Amino acid sequence: MGNPDKKVKKIQARHILVAAKELAEEIKQKLDDGEEFAKLAEQYSECPSKKRGGDLGWFGKGAMVRPFEVAAFSAQEGDVVGPLKTEFGWHLVYIYEIKEDIDPDEGPPTGDEDADDKTLRLVAENYAHEFMMLGYSSKKVLSLFTSAHFKSANAVYNILGAEVVNEVIAAVFGQRNEVGKSK
Repeated sequence: MGNPDKKVKKIQARHILVAAKELAEEIKQKLDDGEEFAKLAEQYSECPSKKRGGDLGWFGKGAMVRPFEVAAFSAQEGDVVGPLKTEFGWHLVYIYEIKEDIDPDEGPPTGDEDADDKTLRLVAENYAHEFMMLGYSSKKVLSLFTSAHFKSANAVYNILGAEVVNEVIAAVFGQRNEVGKSK
């Protein structure tokens, strides 16, 4: 358990991920002109979160890649930050709620902890598909699921277990045998 005296900051955000800076700038202009973030995320984002209007849920420090985290944690509620570049592409990030001084072991939840297996499988498929679209091999995708750097993917891996995650990755990559095991 965490230190009961330690308090953390958590953010709830949406994002739009695209490959080109020019497209990110064009979308940013649409946002500045008053278009709705969630609708633009559904239309343009290359992240599986587009199905939820780009909603990433709650996250704390250490859950996102560094440039994304720095931008998100420097913003205020209601801010749209970006375009910002990460290893995944160009992001626009809408910070819509911030909770400060909360117990790290308590809410707001990330959402994975209470999800049923069907939902967790869908989340795992989304991660596997996103990592595949970024050009990673199935073996590398498995290592990303087990990496503490990708905390949400790692949480899904720990809840579902290695066997189920291997099956999900194999299905996404169109492989018959389980990923990470030799024939």
